[in-house]
Amino acid sequence: MRAALWIALAAALVLSGVAAAETGQSPDCRRYCLAVEPSAAPEGSVFRFEGRRWRPNRRVTVTFGAYCRPHEACPAIAYFARVRTNGRGRFVFRLRAGQEQPGDAQKGIRTGGVPTFTQRARSGRRVSRTPRYRVIVPASRAAR
Repeated sequence: MRAALWIALAAALVLSGVAAAETGQSPDCRRYCLAVEPSAAPEGSVFRFEGRRWRPNRRVTVTFGAYCRPHEACPAIAYFARVRTNGRGRFVFRLRAGQEQPGDAQKGIRTGGVPTFTQRARSGRRVSRTPRYRVIVPASRAAR
């Protein structure tokens, strides 16, 4: 019985470490946490970034670039968006990895890649988080 409990505990720790490694967060994140769903998806998918335990009722600046396939030349353009945390320090930002689709603007979905989330801490320094996620590009399109 005790061995089964230890195996279950070890499996839970490994699985939480795998999920955390995919998003770039430590499993015991205490401040300025960031999760991304899904951690991997095909090109054209919408990724949902959720911040937790950021400074409440404050602005978070999101900086991201144009979406480009891996190994393609990409214009050096930076886009900025601002989101506001709620009273519990949470926010949500959605980003499509691919071409903009009709209705995206009305749904609050931006188009681009590699977002970085930044907020000023109480000390005055800036805290930034860049989540890890993967866009799956079809093999026939990646070779073009």
